[in-house]
Amino acid sequence: MSLNEFFQSLLSGSVAGGVVAALVIRFWGSYVQEKGKNLATKQDIADITREIEEAKQPFFELQEQIKGFHQLRFAAIDRRLQAHQEAFTLWRKLLATAHTKDAGRTAMECQTWWERHCLYLEPTVRQAFVAAYNAAGEHRLYLEDRSNPDVVRENWRTITQFPAILFAAVQLPTLTPEEEKNLTEAARHAAGEHIATPR
Repeated sequence: MSLNEFFQSLLSGSVAGGVVAALVIRFWGSYVQEKGKNLATKQDIADITREIEEAKQPFFELQEQIKGFHQLRFAAIDRRLQAHQEAFTLWRKLLATAHTKDAGRTAMECQTWWERHCLYLEPTVRQAFVAAYNAAGEHRLYLEDRSNPDVVRENWRTITQFPAILFAAVQLPTLTPEEEKNLTEAARHAAGEHIATPR
């Protein structure tokens, strides 16, 4: 007797058919209930996953903004260092021409440069650079007058303090006393002077 014939014979009897039908219904009910649980679980997991993803989205957006900000900041570091180096180079030119008739021209060159690059400079460097080129542009006039040596000294101090402010702002070591002496001597030689400048 085949399995199919066996089930048909069971189904043909009322008691046996009822038992089989009850078993099938019970099994089917359990099956459907379990399937429903699985479906509900899958739906719950999908809902939870979606909520997690939605909760993570603002974090990822913020993370991308921060990443973009830092990339921009790092990209600007080289430009900022370059601007500070250029300011130092121009300051050396100021120092060399402070006692000459070219002082005003050099001060104007510094002002033009500052207008193009000031955003890359640290705030203290910005202010000190403007003060230095203004002082250098006027220094020769103060030397010619010499009616007030204190004004000459203070003006020279405004010019010569720039490197210390620059190096402190970019956190580089300051000039050594020997480097300061060499720069001052170079400025005097460029001006054709070998006398001490009032300080």
